[in-house]
Amino acid sequence: MLLHCFRCKHWNYPEDLPKASVIIVFHNEGWSTLLRTVHSVINRSPPQFLEEVLLVDDYSNKDHLKGRLEQYITRFDGKVRLIRNKEREGLIRTRSYGAKEARGEVILFLDAHCEVNVNWLPPLLAPIYRDKTIMTVPVIDGIDFKTFEYRPVYQGGHHYRGIFEWGMLYKENELSQKEAKKREHNSEPYKSPTHAGGLFAMNRDYFLSLGAYDPGLLVWGGENFELSFKIWQCGGSIEWVPCSRVGHVYRGFMPYNFGKLSQKKKGPLVTINYKRVIETWFDDKFKEYFYTREPLARFLDKGDISEQLALKERLGCKSFEWFMDNVAYDVYDKFPALPPNLHWGELRNVASQNCMDTLGHGPPSLMGMSHCHGFGNNQLIRLNAKGQLGVGERCIEADTQGIKLVFCRLGTVDGPWEYDETSRTLFHRVHKKCVALHPQTSHLSLMPCDTVNTYQQWTFKELQPKY
Repeated sequence: MLLHCFRCKHWNYPEDLPKASVIIVFHNEGWSTLLRTVHSVINRSPPQFLEEVLLVDDYSNKDHLKGRLEQYITRFDGKVRLIRNKEREGLIRTRSYGAKEARGEVILFLDAHCEVNVNWLPPLLAPIYRDKTIMTVPVIDGIDFKTFEYRPVYQGGHHYRGIFEWGMLYKENELSQKEAKKREHNSEPYKSPTHAGGLFAMNRDYFLSLGAYDPGLLVWGGENFELSFKIWQCGGSIEWVPCSRVGHVYRGFMPYNFGKLSQKKKGPLVTINYKRVIETWFDDKFKEYFYTREPLARFLDKGDISEQLALKERLGCKSFEWFMDNVAYDVYDKFPALPPNLHWGELRNVASQNCMDTLGHGPPSLMGMSHCHGFGNNQLIRLNAKGQLGVGERCIEADTQGIKLVFCRLGTVDGPWEYDETSRTLFHRVHKKCVALHPQTSHLSLMPCDTVNTYQQWTFKELQPKY
């Protein structure tokens, strides 16, 4: 299925591009999705540029991935190799293992549920042929996980770059004029601060010289940022390649669990990974933005990062400030520097002794009340120095319907809220009213301020995690 910009067919690529090992890590993957990925790579890659397809099994226990798979791949005459972990290692460590075992000059990672498009490979190899410190990233299209229909995620002609918000959630931003002007043609690759994680190509020796992935990162999560920051701060760069397109099945659920890998760690694995990454690569000022957004992360054990810091020193890597000023300057357009929290924790109503809670709903939705559980999450409310009331990456606002969870206005970090520690009221500066809990219905709304009414009194209690 062709979805390229029409100009892509006019590009000529060198005849002596480096050969690639396409590395596909899987754990209990479905038979058809895994083989659809393999067949599409074999069918749509010029054979002279494809060293091998390397399947790396992260300790699957499904029968079809044992002898049946070994027998099936014999039809590819050695072009498809299968290696297996002896225990469950998780995506991150298994990818590093695959890179070490690969035979190609370039390693190209795909998820196990992809379909590569026509002429996907040469555009990814050409920038690396020119400069081996470039990571290349294809444009990722969607494949419906119910119907397996292949369809573009992005509007035609619009290019995006990978960025992040301060809680380390991956985001994208439309390509700025500043970057677009650096190219002669709209179909040319362009620089991006980060990548989504699953699909990219790199010179194998360069990847290993950067220490591969930090072996202290567990299972998955944050490894895309670790590699992105490491590449940029230590002298390389990342390019997104509009003429290479790969479809990816976006699943609405996680079809497997982390098993024993998560038992040794206390607290959310992904946040521990983020903490390792920011403690290694961020300057102190930027670390504070992360801890402002994720206050409980301060209590997590990130493990030993001395080897990561030594690598950073040895490679003479630049500061995160340099990265933000020169590469990721457009992050600030959507996610400005965060003012410190004045108050954070559970927000308890004095009268009911219950806590404000998102109740697991997404925005826009009414905030509710529930038993104070002390774990944070949907009850971890933050009020910053500029009056923004937040929970996770969302904001809390008020209108005639009540107190609401909403999408924060992009590019803003201020808000209308004031908390008075003496009267314990939460005041809305625009409406000039206070947050009140209805005694019978537990509905939250703005009411004329009454400082002696305990249904309008609130206490912030900082939390100690119960890990």
